[in-house]
Amino acid sequence: MSRLPKKQFNWPLFLSPFISRVGDSLYLFGLNWFVVKATNSTALLGIVQAVGGLTLLCGDLFCGVLIDNYNRKQILLASELVSLLACFGFAMIINPVSPAGWQLIALTCMLDVGLAFSFPAAKAIVPEILAPQSLQRFNAFSNTALNLADVVTPLLGGVLLTLKWIDFRSFLLINGSSFTLSFILIASLRYQPVITQQAKLTFWASLKSGFSYVRANPTLIENVILSGLANVLFAAVRLVLPFVVDHYYQGNAQRYSYLLTGLAIGGILGGLRLTLAKRSANRADNYRDLILAAIAMLIAGSFQQYGILLVATLVYGFAMASFNIRAFTLTQDLTANEYLGRIFGIWFIALDGVQPFGSFVFGFLTDYTKNATLAIIGITLIVAIGTVGHHFKHVDRV
Repeated sequence: MSRLPKKQFNWPLFLSPFISRVGDSLYLFGLNWFVVKATNSTALLGIVQAVGGLTLLCGDLFCGVLIDNYNRKQILLASELVSLLACFGFAMIINPVSPAGWQLIALTCMLDVGLAFSFPAAKAIVPEILAPQSLQRFNAFSNTALNLADVVTPLLGGVLLTLKWIDFRSFLLINGSSFTLSFILIASLRYQPVITQQAKLTFWASLKSGFSYVRANPTLIENVILSGLANVLFAAVRLVLPFVVDHYYQGNAQRYSYLLTGLAIGGILGGLRLTLAKRSANRADNYRDLILAAIAMLIAGSFQQYGILLVATLVYGFAMASFNIRAFTLTQDLTANEYLGRIFGIWFIALDGVQPFGSFVFGFLTDYTKNATLAIIGITLIVAIGTVGHHFKHVDRV
């Protein structure tokens, strides 16, 4: 059977993550609002998020092997099916006024299992369908759409909360509908899996071979380390922003929303910039993007002025989006198709495994260093990329 011709763009692969992101973001918006409203505390929310994070980390460990050994389209369909069944199933039994803790934990675990498999599978399937020269442009468009979803969903969620009949069950049904539409889009995807002559390995042998593949490619190691560091510090910035607004800007919720919007708009601009880029992804540009992000945080932490902070968040979002798009593209370019699932699984292990530690450290540090925490984040990023860059300076330029 002849292979399907590779395309320049693919609408189902573009729209499916965007629609799922809108639904999932609305669900999280509703979860945060209604759980705190029902319990007058963030304790239950913290437990739910902690268990969900652990589930996501376990999913990252298993997903890569399955993605590389089975039909990637079918894995995408299965992950969307698990998520939509979770939403519709719990919508039928949950008490929207006072949801039980075990129900929220079970629901979150099911959704995070779906997420753990869907995102790496989607990234791994892209090089099988799109032409190599189209990868960066497609990743840029996809990232821009996800950032656009982050801008739109808080506004849409706020509008929904003004409707008296809206409750937590409504947000679950909306999320379930988004996964259903995403499922239909993936089902319509024309996909022919690459047939490999390699014998299937056992789970642990396959996982071990994935780590061996990364160790044998210094640029992939560098990419994973930089991505983990960058995204840990991105989470730290999002953690510090509400503290800064609360302590220095009268706890003005509107000013906080402007900062989050600035991050998202910066991400959109970074994505749009790379849709026009003619050059392929390279390591030097990744370092320049991270240096720009670090400088933005150094300035924001050194000058306690809201206007400076707002511009800095926009620049930070721009630089981080540019870095992430290039890092994904570089990984897709450097990785053999039969290893893509495992490599992205290892990638997300690095992100999801270290991020809680970073949030824990900066969560406590911010109480003491306050606005200067942003400068500390900038300094940490500069030291980190300097150390990594020095260690990998002899790697052949890509």
